[in-house]
Amino acid sequence: MQPWFRTLGIASFPFVCAAAPVALARAPHAAGVIFENVRIVDGTSDRLSAPTNVLVVGNVIKAISAAPIVAPPTTSMTRIQGGGRTLMPGLIDAHTHIMFATLPQAALLTADIGFVNIAAGKAATETLLCGFTSIRDMGGPVFGLKRGIDTGLVPGPRIWPAGAMISQTGGHGDFRLPTDLPARPGD
Repeated sequence: MQPWFRTLGIASFPFVCAAAPVALARAPHAAGVIFENVRIVDGTSDRLSAPTNVLVVGNVIKAISAAPIVAPPTTSMTRIQGGGRTLMPGLIDAHTHIMFATLPQAALLTADIGFVNIAAGKAATETLLCGFTSIRDMGGPVFGLKRGIDTGLVPGPRIWPAGAMISQTGGHGDFRLPTDLPARPGD
């Protein structure tokens, strides 16, 4: 074993062990958020609401009120001052390939799968920060990323995975190189 590999393994082991309890600690209790002084896009009206307060516990909207909201005593609360900004439901991307979103096809074919997964984790975080709280992944090895997001290891949207792609020859799911067989010489 190379000395640098042993050092990397020893240095990263405490980080992995320290991060695991944090991810597990998030699951048992429902954290709450109170958004104060926000204007709501409700998806049914063509206008924003008047200044409003919204209580979210876990991933459920519990209260919407023009009056101040008192935090439930059994929930840890975070208060976010909206300052009159817009609050809207999360967006859903109904057709994406999150594992392939940030790398060119040549890199996907030749790079180490660990690198591809790290790039996909970054893409998932950026997708969430763009307002997409859910995605329907239409093909690719996304089950590990989904598990990482679901357990709190990486921030990202909820993923509904399709699994393996179905694609025609030469389609965007055909990852063969032009030099792969079957191909006639000169094609």
